[in-house]
Amino acid sequence: MSVQRFMAAEDEAWRGLCAEFDRVPIARFEEPTVTPEGWSAKDAMFHVAGWMADCAHQLERMRAGSFDPTEESRESIERQTQAWLELSRTMTPVDVRSAFADSRRRMCEAFGDLQELTPDAIEWFGESGALHYAAHAQHLRSWLGGDPA
Repeated sequence: MSVQRFMAAEDEAWRGLCAEFDRVPIARFEEPTVTPEGWSAKDAMFHVAGWMADCAHQLERMRAGSFDPTEESRESIERQTQAWLELSRTMTPVDVRSAFADSRRRMCEAFGDLQELTPDAIEWFGESGALHYAAHAQHLRSWLGGDPA
C-alpha cells in the first residue's frame, strides 16, 4: 500500500471523527460522561492529539534512524494516557482544539516525509490515526445517542 492510500484512509477517518466532535454541544464538551472512567469529549480530543503528537515524534525518529520499537510497554501506554488526561483537564477547549489540529498536521507531515514505508511506520500511523479515530468516533456516537458501542 502506498503512502497516499494510507493518507487517504487517515483523512476519511479524520473527517468522521471531526464530524462526531462537531456534534458535541459546546455546553457538553467538558461533561465527564463520554466514558465510564469519566472522560469528557475534550479529554478524548486531547487524548487523540497526544497520540498523534507521539506518532509524529516516533515517525521523525524512524526517519532519523533513532527509533527503538522496544520502548513501548502496556504500562508506559497507560501512564501516558493518564498523564494526557490530567493535562487535558487543565487546558481550555480552545487550546485542546488547537493541539488536536496541530498534532494531526505534524503526524501527517512526518508520515509523508518518510523515505521508506516500514511496518513500524505503518503500525504507528494506523494505530494513532485511522484506527484510533474510528474507536473514539464510535464512543462519541454512542454517547451522543447515534448508535450503540
